[in-house]
Amino acid sequence: MKPGKTLIAFSAAALVVVTQSALAQAKTDGPTVLIATYRARAGMRVKFRSIMSTEGVPQLERWRKAGVFASYQALFTAYAADSEPDMFLVVRFNHFTDLARWQKIEQSFPGGLPADAQSIASVETSASADIIKENSSAPTTKDSQFFVLEYDVLVDVPKYTDYVVAYATPQFDEWEKVGALSSYACYLNQNPAGAPWSSFILLEYKDIASLAAREQIKDKTRADLAASNLSWKKWSEDKTAIRKEKAAIPVLALNQP
Repeated sequence: MKPGKTLIAFSAAALVVVTQSALAQAKTDGPTVLIATYRARAGMRVKFRSIMSTEGVPQLERWRKAGVFASYQALFTAYAADSEPDMFLVVRFNHFTDLARWQKIEQSFPGGLPADAQSIASVETSASADIIKENSSAPTTKDSQFFVLEYDVLVDVPKYTDYVVAYATPQFDEWEKVGALSSYACYLNQNPAGAPWSSFILLEYKDIASLAAREQIKDKTRADLAASNLSWKKWSEDKTAIRKEKAAIPVLALNQP
């Protein structure tokens, strides 16, 4: 290797090390999400949804305005099923230490549930997670359709993070460019041992027509990336050894405009 190329390679490697170090330091008290799932008691799904729409979301909005957390998404499953939760709540904190205020709220409002909802529903699971990557290209509307993807991660955290950045998000970016996807967020469970998921991905489609075209858009994007991006193609070939899909659940936002 020529001296100039050696210097460039060394500089690039040093930059990676510095960047990784900086990221590690930032994550010590960096952005964190809390993801909870909820189950309504038998026969109470409709009432639970109504209470969360009329009382739960306004209560969450008051907490947001008071600075308890940065943002939230209250997501009710689009279709009733005993095998799936009735609701997801994704609460985003700018700092991990901001969870302290939420812990106090939990003492009177388990999982953030308003008093009227506590007798008809309960929290099934709750997990704090790191944000691998998130992006938004359009605001949420009444037509938005969300999709929750849950995975078991089969490799160490650095490799899975590289996989998400190099394989998953390039696809999501392309879906945003063609106008099908409005936003996406990729999360990694901070305490995955025994948890129902290790990785949680939330996709927001522009409308139901975009969701209907999901497989067609995905197939075209993958074909284009395989032909133009050798690194992406390699990750594609290895993906089954990196993660295992556990659930794919359509949900709708209760806190829509």
